[in-house]
Amino acid sequence: MWILMLILLLLGAQLNLTAIVPLQAGNTPPPWWVGGRLLWPFAVETHTLLPQGDLLNTTTPILAIASATLFLLAVAALLRWIVPGGWFPWLIVVGAVLSIGLQVIWLSGWAVLPLLVDIVLLWAVFGQHVTVNSLRG
Repeated sequence: MWILMLILLLLGAQLNLTAIVPLQAGNTPPPWWVGGRLLWPFAVETHTLLPQGDLLNTTTPILAIASATLFLLAVAALLRWIVPGGWFPWLIVVGAVLSIGLQVIWLSGWAVLPLLVDIVLLWAVFGQHVTVNSLRG
């Protein structure tokens, strides 16, 4: 079970970090064998909740980097590296909330997978009460 959680956290971090370099207008998406738009859900031509400009250009990297960092810190806690295991649930919750905010701002059909990952992570914390000890035994 802990390996599934590890994969979900790494996937969540990757999906959020792609917001830093969205697909440019007119460019072809990454090939299907590396996930295509499914693993690279952001594109410049997406109609965002925030208007194009400074606010969007500032908010996007802050949310993307913060949520990815929190997911990676949760990975470190899960692997019992440096980060205390007691932080694990809160790192996931705050990372998922920031990620959901980012996905809502860039809402498109491609945001389904990132939102699904966030929902599963939140369900694991609140519904299954996962902790590092419960996952790693």
